[in-house]
Amino acid sequence: MKTSFRKALKLYKYLAILYTLSFWIYVVIDDWVFIEKYHFNFELFGVWFLWYLVYFLGFSFYYWGIATGVILIYYKIIKRNE
Repeated sequence: MKTSFRKALKLYKYLAILYTLSFWIYVVIDDWVFIEKYHFNFELFGVWFLWYLVYFLGFSFYYWGIATGVILIYYKIIKRNE
């Protein structure tokens, strides 16, 4: 079971990096009109960062909830019956 959680952590790290890169690229593309109109300021960056944290925490809870459930079901129910 320990190796399964290590594999899940490795996958989580890759998905977190992919999520971070895609989120920041999307935010800049999506809000480009506001950047041109109001110029970049730290208040805008703060709002983006808060949305990033909210979505990242949601992603983390869902990922670890599903991963833990699948690993526990596999080891406690499926592998026990073999």
